[in-house]
Amino acid sequence: MSMKKNNQPRILVITSCTGEKVFKPDEQLGVKDFENRTQLAIEEKKLAQYICSASEMYTGMQHLRLMEGIGLFRKSLGEKSIDVNILSAGYGLIAADRAIAPYEVTFNNMKGHEVDAWSKLLEIHEDFEKAVRDYDLVFLLLGENYLRSLNLPVITRPDQTFIFLASQSSRKWIKGLDAKTYVLGLSNADAKKYSYGLVGLKGFLFKKFAEVVVQQPELLSKLYVKPEEFALLLEPKQENIDQLELTLGVPSVAVKSSKKKGKSAIAEGAEEEEESSEFLPIPDLPPAPNLHLGMKYFIPEWDDHVDPTYNFLTDTLTPDRDPHEDEVYAHEIYPTPNYDAILVSKVVVEASKKKRQKIEEIGIHKFIRFQGEVMGDCGAFGYIKEDVPPYNTIEILDYYEKLGFNYGVSIDHLIVGPFAEVGVREMRYELTLKNAQEFIEQHRLGGYTFTPIGAAQGWSPETYAEAVKQLINMGYDYIALGGLARATSKEIIEILKAIHPHLQSHVRIHLFGVARISAIPVLRHLGVTSFDSASPLRRAWLGSGANYHTLGTKMYSAVRIPPVSRHGVRIKRVIEAGVSDSETLQKLEQNSLQLLREFDKGLRGLEETLNVLLEYDALLELPRDGLVDPALQAKRLDKHREMYADLLIDKPWQHCDCVICKEVGVEVIIFRGNDRNRRRGFHNTFAFYKRFQELLASLQGKDS
Repeated sequence: MSMKKNNQPRILVITSCTGEKVFKPDEQLGVKDFENRTQLAIEEKKLAQYICSASEMYTGMQHLRLMEGIGLFRKSLGEKSIDVNILSAGYGLIAADRAIAPYEVTFNNMKGHEVDAWSKLLEIHEDFEKAVRDYDLVFLLLGENYLRSLNLPVITRPDQTFIFLASQSSRKWIKGLDAKTYVLGLSNADAKKYSYGLVGLKGFLFKKFAEVVVQQPELLSKLYVKPEEFALLLEPKQENIDQLELTLGVPSVAVKSSKKKGKSAIAEGAEEEEESSEFLPIPDLPPAPNLHLGMKYFIPEWDDHVDPTYNFLTDTLTPDRDPHEDEVYAHEIYPTPNYDAILVSKVVVEASKKKRQKIEEIGIHKFIRFQGEVMGDCGAFGYIKEDVPPYNTIEILDYYEKLGFNYGVSIDHLIVGPFAEVGVREMRYELTLKNAQEFIEQHRLGGYTFTPIGAAQGWSPETYAEAVKQLINMGYDYIALGGLARATSKEIIEILKAIHPHLQSHVRIHLFGVARISAIPVLRHLGVTSFDSASPLRRAWLGSGANYHTLGTKMYSAVRIPPVSRHGVRIKRVIEAGVSDSETLQKLEQNSLQLLREFDKGLRGLEETLNVLLEYDALLELPRDGLVDPALQAKRLDKHREMYADLLIDKPWQHCDCVICKEVGVEVIIFRGNDRNRRRGFHNTFAFYKRFQELLASLQGKDS
């Protein structure tokens, strides 16, 4: 075995470039620039002010977590303990300290043959073979197309060890190596297991590995001999598991078993768990002292409006319409709003210069044409990667006051994902509390008229409880808990239980990003007086199921009939792969729309309609490497047949008395463009709010 003098294996890590870069000027390098070395040098000079090392250029989650792990290695085992190469779709295989200019090229959106041709031009196969030659232990953190670009096999030695962190589907590109080879296949299940998002998971796991190795350097030699033990070193410990968006590591709460996933199960989403007909159990604690303050639903505003005179038969917008002035919000369509209030984040206000100027001119209420209460926050997710928020307290106080918000939230800093690690989380926690203290003090001194809300962040029930306690002592009577949108209901309940002893009768509690009907009774019992969520709205077009909600627990999938003429990503890839042509697809598209409308009128039967819908649907399976997998295609068709049959048999849109279902009829269940999808989202919000109001009424009835 060939080893360094200290008996540690010589280590190389090969990772991929990322689309996120520290600099993104308007004129980045492109494919054409890399085709000609002379031209590349000329264009690089134009970008001289943006050139930096590759290790500094990339800011994607995988790269950031990986480099943190590399830093741990070098700090503990020496600067030369580990080397890093980066597989760039522009520059080829390069050392991490190579100076590069910003560019916009990636293997991820290339077809298989394009990957092969481009990697050959960049000589990636040859450079890779040379790069790994002098190392004992090689780690590869590469996506499928990046692995393909290596064009394995290459010449390796039996006394080398290669460890691949790759997706399950990438295994086919890892072949023919004489080196000992271990593949850690990663999937969504692994992202859940390790409590970290799939994007960036490879870098995160390498950092976890580095944390173990710096404590036990002898493991490197063991891993060199038995690479299959790599996975064992990463096994998450329940008492100290890192966070995806927020994994609090709190004790489990006994919850009544929910229904198995089926036709009515909620689709996968950012902030929702599968709901059950059973409500979550209420802990053995007295009702919160603020129960009399009631409970309100705020909906986040994200320019959710539609063309009121959209022509569904011709799929055309109203000519010469102004997207804001002439389109309407949900609260302008329904007789009464399907929410109690609206939340508007600063990032939404600043979406464009023209929009910001208009809001500053007429105020937030007139801009969204809503006379009810409006809450403003800073949109912490928009600056999550910054060391400190980009705003100061006086600036935000003046902003809330000038725009006419009813409520304004203090400047907070999210403690989630990689920003919930030891050292980072404490800084953000103290910063959030410090900002809250300054916010309420300046609010009093400045005579501002809106109601101040103190933001609370944390990473455990105890830290949230301490934050709430401090905010109450500062004088806040309205407190918002942030960072919980992806937390489970069980985790949120544990946090609220910890906060419960500190609550007072006049103090209101808001939950950011959480709306779960099954949790309403327990949230209310534990002191939550308001919450916000766009989930019912977004579910209309996110996920393959549960796009259309009802007043009960059952939900339906919308029928996918994408427009061919607009050449969306799916249609474009189908045509490019030669699966079908535009003319054939357009004919099937129009047949699907016609049959569905005739079915709605009782002129067509179920099987006939299903067959026509699925004839179009069959061609919409996304090609991989230019080919459609028949097995995946059949699986998709079986799934869609079942979902569509369930929808068409029940015809829920015909039984709904909401304005949208009555006005547009069957168009509401067609997954196709903003003016259908967002209307379906408005309907979902109607269904959610009606259930919410009925539930509150029943709970208040029990109180009395």
